[in-house]
This record gives sequence, C-alpha cells and structure tokens, in this order.
Amino acid sequence: MVDAHWEDLRGRQLRYGDDVWELTGDLEIRESGRSLAVEARRTEDVRQPKATLFFDVTTPENSLNPGDLGEHFDRIERRRGEQRILVKREGRTYRYELHRVEPE
Repeated sequence: MVDAHWEDLRGRQLRYGDDVWELTGDLEIRESGRSLAVEARRTEDVRQPKATLFFDVTTPENSLNPGDLGEHFDRIERRRGEQRILVKREGRTYRYELHRVEPE
C-alpha cells in the first residue's frame, strides 16, 4: 500500500551494505509517523530487484503526521555511515534513519 509519492525522492540513491538502491518515491507511513517504508530498486543488478527500505525517526516524539503528509522531502543526509531522509515542515525538520532493507 502506498500512502504518498514524493517526486523529489524519486531517483535518489542510497547504499546499504554492498548494494546501491534507487528510491522510487513511493512510500508508506507506519507507526503513527514514526517509520517510513520506502520502495526501491537495486541498481547494480540488471533485473533491478525491488525492496522496501525502512527508516525510523531519530526522535520518536518528533514525527510526521500521517494524516497530513504532503511532499516535504528535503534531502538525503549521510554521516558517519548513517543515511537519513530529512523532511522539512514549517519550522521543523524530521530525520528518518535507514535501519533495514527487506527484499520483495
């Protein structure tokens, strides 16, 4: 189930382990906004297998409202081996850190 499509997220790439994943922009908001499930394709394989990348908010009390999503993707942040999706709303920035990948 897809809750939203963030066009600015589509085509962005992330590395997880030895694989490079290209995000499709389709995502599902889970756990009342504390988690994002983002669809992706592995770019280094000609078959481009699909997977879901799971991101959890770094500060649980500071998460998106799933009833008012909009398209607020700001950027991908890479620091000290961690990768995060940053989402900006009026006066707030939400950081969702990549925790796991589930292949389809």
